[in-house]
Amino acid sequence: MKPDNWKAITPQAVAEKMSFDASQDNWQYDAQESSMAARQAEGVAGLWNILAKRRLALLADEVGMGKTFQAIGVMLQLWHKKPDAKILILAPNKDICLHWKREYKTFLLHHYRAKNSKICNAQREPVHEARIFTRLPELEQDIRESRGNFYLTTIHSLSGLVPEWEKKEQNVQERAARQAAKIHAQIKATLGEQGFDLIIIDEAHYFRNRDGKSQRAAAAKRFFGEDDNRLGQRTLLLTATPNHSSSRNVADILRYFVDPDAISPDGDAKTLLKTFAIRRLRQMQGKGVTNNKYNYRHEQATAADFTDNPDAELFFALYQRELVKTLGAKGERRQFQYGYLEGFESTGIVAKEDSESGEENSDDMAKDAFHQAPDSRLLAELTQAFQDIYHRFPDHPKYGALVKQCVPEQLFTAPRPLYRDKHLVFVRRIPSVREITQRVNAEYDELMAREIIAAWGVESPDETLKAWRKSGWSRKYFNRLTQAAHVLQEASEFIDDEAESSDDDEELNERKQNELKLSSKIADLFVVKKSGEKRTDCTNVSQRFRRAESLFSLFLEPAADYCCAQYATYYRLTDRQRDNFGDAARDVRLQTWPTAQPLARSEKVQENRYEQPLQTAWGMMFPLLPAHCQQQLRHWQASNPAIVENLANYLKTGYIFASPVMIELYCWFIRFSRQSTTSDVQKRYRDFTASIADKLPGSLLLRYFINGIETFEAMCEKITDHPLADWKTPWRELTSLSSPAWYASGQTDNRQRLILGFNSPFYPNVLVATSVFQEGVNLHLQCNQVHHYGIAWTPGDNEQRVGRVDRLFGRVNHLLKEHGTTELRIHYPYLAQSLDQDQLAAFIQHKRNFEAKLDACDFDQFSREINLNDETGGWEAALRKPQADLKPVDPYPAAFAGATDPAK
Repeated sequence: MKPDNWKAITPQAVAEKMSFDASQDNWQYDAQESSMAARQAEGVAGLWNILAKRRLALLADEVGMGKTFQAIGVMLQLWHKKPDAKILILAPNKDICLHWKREYKTFLLHHYRAKNSKICNAQREPVHEARIFTRLPELEQDIRESRGNFYLTTIHSLSGLVPEWEKKEQNVQERAARQAAKIHAQIKATLGEQGFDLIIIDEAHYFRNRDGKSQRAAAAKRFFGEDDNRLGQRTLLLTATPNHSSSRNVADILRYFVDPDAISPDGDAKTLLKTFAIRRLRQMQGKGVTNNKYNYRHEQATAADFTDNPDAELFFALYQRELVKTLGAKGERRQFQYGYLEGFESTGIVAKEDSESGEENSDDMAKDAFHQAPDSRLLAELTQAFQDIYHRFPDHPKYGALVKQCVPEQLFTAPRPLYRDKHLVFVRRIPSVREITQRVNAEYDELMAREIIAAWGVESPDETLKAWRKSGWSRKYFNRLTQAAHVLQEASEFIDDEAESSDDDEELNERKQNELKLSSKIADLFVVKKSGEKRTDCTNVSQRFRRAESLFSLFLEPAADYCCAQYATYYRLTDRQRDNFGDAARDVRLQTWPTAQPLARSEKVQENRYEQPLQTAWGMMFPLLPAHCQQQLRHWQASNPAIVENLANYLKTGYIFASPVMIELYCWFIRFSRQSTTSDVQKRYRDFTASIADKLPGSLLLRYFINGIETFEAMCEKITDHPLADWKTPWRELTSLSSPAWYASGQTDNRQRLILGFNSPFYPNVLVATSVFQEGVNLHLQCNQVHHYGIAWTPGDNEQRVGRVDRLFGRVNHLLKEHGTTELRIHYPYLAQSLDQDQLAAFIQHKRNFEAKLDACDFDQFSREINLNDETGGWEAALRKPQADLKPVDPYPAAFAGATDPAK
């Protein structure tokens, strides 16, 4: 690239090529606007200008302001100037690399307005393919062989250069450094001395421990190179917390790419940030006003006590006495670290898994916390003694307080927005993540079991519920209960027409045994098993609503015109004398498409007519939809009906596998069947739809339908790799999300399905996570409630956690636009009158004191240690409440002095 191509530019020049407001086709940059779209255009220009002058830029915008989009804007600006530019992105893990790939495609599709065939084709598909590699040797090989232009790899790849079985040997850091230097040299040999044109580091605070004894730090020094042998010509760093734990973090991060001493010999963070950084505070558009986080954040502390639980009170009294002895034996300072004691979260009764890998944790200390808490042995001994005496494990009151907040009192009879059931829970201790998951699922099981028993109309519902609960919600008990009722005799005969379990059932049957112990027992009743009690009445009814050979599968199909139209025909397979209703309905819809082709039906398929046209739940609910949802469906149907077909598959899968809607459907069907005596299947279907017509306005089914329409586009384009119009690919991720609560930790497989499920209206409603979901993950489409069950290490960690849901275009942003005001609720449960209360009190006070400095990237050091001698009286006053008049100022805004509008 010629030197003059890096001349400073203005936001107006950026806006000529890209829009940051996809909702406005004619969006233009206006310097007088305070919108996030304008600020993002300013960010791209400001970063470009710093890179032009300094070759290194740091985007330190607050969490949730679209740092990824601004970085993509810089990438596109570079490709405009140099179409063959080589770009490398390092993100913490593969999930975040996939997020970058998804955002890149979304940006080209909806935000890139220039016409440049060297960047994207006429369909807005990228010319430069995003190539992802999780191991550096594979990255180097592909650079050598493919000569691509856009690469992504993980920060964790720097920690994986020495094989696991060799890590116990000495000089691991030295060996990792040598391997990194070798890969550096090989890449430079392929690309030339200039190396990459641009390197982007996402979550750059991962490199704040430059002098730490870690494989990552040793490898990073050699991989990025030094002085005149840099891997890239320019580097863009992204992190919302550049001073994550100390002001020296800023200099340590920058030192990988420049000599900060040349700018500030004493390493002054303010000087370095003023030179290299852009840092703005998030502003969300509301109803006529903009809002910062202090206008809507509401922190609440929830005390858990020992009321009506004397056994637990005795256990924790003994625990605290022994804990004080243990701490006192180590010195008189009476200090310990936030979140470091296991007894503040659990009683240690769940087997520990391996500690979090280097991929997930922000520093080496955090990796050891899960196994080396000073009270782990003490807790284990007391727990075992309690179990020997009472033949059960002790209860932890904090669990009860948290579960009460996360589980609705009424699931089926209290209409409310679905987002209110979404809760993001952060823990520090591995035992907690599983115990909370198990307890939340158990409470949901109680609600769902009660609803099922009520539908059956048994004579003694409370006694039946008690007996079923005592059996562990067993299938065997349930089968005896339903067989004794004799109300589904005709239905049982119809079940014989059903095929054996489907592939989806087989997938569900492959769950790990340890996961089954944590999952919902009631949801499991709807799964066909390979052995034992293979079927239940729940599985039979569920298959009625999902298998195309059952007329009742028509109930969850879209309307024939995607609005209200009914169906008049079905298929008869003449060679097998078997009917098919779902496929026939689909073909009717496909024939309404503008690109419809003649159906090529087999001679063995005969088209028959219903006695009367039949309606679906979709068609019955369409008139009940809000106007904007009706308008959205009509728009999709007119512009690309494949989108509505894809939405229908998404909703049907979620209804049946990943929501309480299946319980609702089951109970409707049971109540109807107890009254119906007809054996004519078509009349039976018509009677069923008539019986639930008055139930639809207040139903879960309608609420999920509305939410699904409102968030489907964002789901496809922002959260998952499932294209918006790809109706042929099934939504298999949802089939394995049958439990209301689930967890993400170091050993969780397929985290993408959890991200998808939590951002959807479907399960999990409660997501319990360790630090694996603390950074770089979007969980904001549905949720506006965060629970800090285990306290974060630092205010920076705390802010990253809340930032998973406090983001642009999320639920909080939507509520601000809709109502003008809302609250983001941030909960801190604690054990009253204990060391846990002292811990929380100290953290809340310290965090409040540091928040303004954290916003300005201006604090010096945050001590992780709690000094129990500190005065914490009145600490509740330090909890944040919404302050409408608080307007913080951007500490390091974007600058355009001397910028020009270069020719395109």
